[in-house]
Amino acid sequence: MLMELQLRSATLDDIAILAEMNQQLIIDEGGQNTMSLDELADRMQIWLSGDREAVIVEYRDHIIGYLVYWRAEDEFYPYQDSFYIRQFFIQPSYRRRGIGQIAFDRIIDVYFDSDVALTLDVLESNPEGKAFWAKMGFEEYHTTMRRG
Repeated sequence: MLMELQLRSATLDDIAILAEMNQQLIIDEGGQNTMSLDELADRMQIWLSGDREAVIVEYRDHIIGYLVYWRAEDEFYPYQDSFYIRQFFIQPSYRRRGIGQIAFDRIIDVYFDSDVALTLDVLESNPEGKAFWAKMGFEEYHTTMRRG
């Protein structure tokens, strides 16, 4: 399985599949985002044309997931490289087999230096996501609350 898992940097040619997976991620998380598929594609195009990066995860020549990230300023640790992980998604049919863990670990090894700080947000409506990220070594750092 490990050798069949491939990573590559996303390009603008991947916008349609990234938008589709993003739409599925929103559903899986129980998120309140109401953007249409076209709006998600437009947003992804803006992101990838700017300062955001995406990694495509392939398994046996099929795109099964992705990760979107960018360099972030951390006001509490200004002297340490820090990246924000905006989205990580593995297709539902590939979950619960360790593929997400392997993919994430490989992305970290290939795309990030070993001493960087990684930050991400998990929706309260996504307990499976919280459990996954805790298993991956992430700890709760702060709580963001929202009204409206």
